[in-house]
Amino acid sequence: MVSVSHTVVVEPVPYEWLVDALGVVRALVEESRAEGQRLVLPDGQTVPDVRLTRGRHLRPGAVYLVPDENGEGEGKGTGAGETARITVREWDRRRAVRLELAVAEDDGTVELDAALKSPDRPRLIEVGGRARTEGAPLGLSHLKGRARVRLDDWWTAADTERTMSSAPASARLDHRWLRADVRATPRPRWDDDRWDVRVTVSVRGRSFLRPLAALVLAAAGRGIHRTVARTLDDTAERWNEAVPRLVAMDSGQWREALLTGARHLGSDDDGA
Repeated sequence: MVSVSHTVVVEPVPYEWLVDALGVVRALVEESRAEGQRLVLPDGQTVPDVRLTRGRHLRPGAVYLVPDENGEGEGKGTGAGETARITVREWDRRRAVRLELAVAEDDGTVELDAALKSPDRPRLIEVGGRARTEGAPLGLSHLKGRARVRLDDWWTAADTERTMSSAPASARLDHRWLRADVRATPRPRWDDDRWDVRVTVSVRGRSFLRPLAALVLAAAGRGIHRTVARTLDDTAERWNEAVPRLVAMDSGQWREALLTGARHLGSDDDGA
C-alpha cells in the first residue's frame, strides 16, 4: 500500500452562505415550470437544449434529456445520441433531493447517483457511480466509486478545530486491480480566515493481483507522492480563484448568475 498525506490552504465557504446558495438553486428550479417538453424559467425564458421527456416536473421518475449537438437522443439507453439524462428519484426540501445522472459519449459512459440530505439545512452529501471506457485495457475499462461529505462535521472541524472520530469527507475508487481511498479534514488557520485541509490518499492492490500490485506501488511510490501533491495543489489553486468571487455574491446576485447561465446552457456563442 502507498499512503500520501498533503495539506492545502483554501479559501473558506461560510456555512450560512452555502445554505442560502442551495436555497436559491432549489427555489429557482421549483419556480420553473414545464410547458410540454420545454423548461421555462421564472423570468419566462426557455432553458435551451433541455427537455422533460418523461413524468412531471420535479416529481419522482421525471426524466430530463440534454441531447447531442444534432438534437438527437431519443434512444432508450444512455447512448443513442444523447449526451446526458437526469432522473429525479426524490425531491423533498425537508428530507432529501436525489438525482441520477447518466452521461454518454463516444468513448464511454458515466452513471452517478447523488443525494443531498435535509436540503433546508444540508447535513450530508452522498455520491456513488460507475464509469465505463471503450477501448481501455481489461480491468481499467470499468471503474466504480462513492463519496460522502458530512457537512455539519466539516464546518465543526473547519471552524472550531474539534477532532472528528473520522474524516468528514471521504471517497473510494475501485477497479479490478486497485483501490484508492481519500480522506479530507479541514482545520482553521488562526492567522487568517482560510482553511488548512489535510488530504490523505491511500492506494492498495485488490483480488489475486494484490501481491503484484504491492510491488508495483512500492516501486512507483515516489512518483505517486508527487502526482498526488501536484494534483491537490492545482485543485486548491482553482478553488481559491473561484470561491472568493462566489461567496462575495448575495442571494440576488447568485440568482441572477444562475438565471444567466441557464438561459445560455448549451450555447456555443462565446459572447453569450
